[in-house]
Order: sequence, then structure tokens, then C-alpha cells
Amino acid sequence: MILGIVNATVKRTLTADRIDEVDQYDEMYNQVKEKLVERAAAKNGDGVIGVNFNSEIVRVAVGPKYMLLHGYGTVVSFPKK
Repeated sequence: MILGIVNATVKRTLTADRIDEVDQYDEMYNQVKEKLVERAAAKNGDGVIGVNFNSEIVRVAVGPKYMLLHGYGTVVSFPKK
């Protein structure tokens, strides 16, 4: 049974001394996955299927850059016997 859609977003600030940390997406993926699982559990779901991730580097005119990672998927519940 489909219970709905869940989504989660995490961001990391890339200041001048951390500009080379763009390889930190692995940690961000784990954070987004954890949030998706928590939100699926809150809907009494058994899992999340069809998960998609969107990554982006956002540059603010005079401010720092941000790494954004957004994930979303469909919460499902398996039949109970």
C-alpha cells in the first residue's frame, strides 16, 4: 500500500577554508537517507521506494557557497498477515 511521499534536504556551507570539501556528498547522502527512513516510520511505513536525489552547489552573491542535497521517495507498507 502506498502511504505517501517523503522528502528531506541537507546543506553544508562551503566557506573559503572548506571549499575543497565537495567530496563530502557521501555523508550528506547518509543524512538524507536517515531522514527519509525516520519520516517513513512516522507514517507507519515499511520502506521508501523510488528514491531520487538532487544535488546542487548554490552560490550566494557575496556569501559562501552551499552544497545542497535533496531526496524524495514513496512510502510503502507491506500487507500484514
